Amino acid sequence: MADSQALSDDIGFLLSRVGGMVLGSVNKALVPTGLRVRSYSVLVLACEQAEGVNQRGVAATMGLDPSQIVGLVDELEERGLVVRTLDPSDRRNKLIAATDEGRRLRDDAKARVDAAHGRYFEGIPEEVVTQMRDTLQSIAFPSSALPHP
Repeated sequence: MADSQALSDDIGFLLSRVGGMVLGSVNKALVPTGLRVRSYSVLVLACEQAEGVNQRGVAATMGLDPSQIVGLVDELEERGLVVRTLDPSDRRNKLIAATDEGRRLRDDAKARVDAAHGRYFEGIPEEVVTQMRDTLQSIAFPSSALPHP
């Protein structure tokens, strides 16, 4: 009789293990771009809206403290990939907007990330991957709409 308490049956362990595997693979794929998963994620979010995204919203979406975002944005800004501007709706906050160079690098990086993901998800039916994504989104972002920074 199988032990129902086996670690290999623990969904939290499995999510953590797979997350770590994918994270490592994506970081390796991003090496030529000079990005890592967190800086890539900030760049992707900055590309979502032409006028920029709210820095605090980026932190909330990524599940990080706003102070952790500052260093990531500093790095991207130093490389000319994003610019900071005052948020016209709240001058105490900053908007992060991607530059043209940032958008080009995001496109290159996304192709690399997609290829890294493909190594894990190839052979899994598309509808299963879609269901997995939808389920994880509902856990990560329990409100009915995904957050938009």
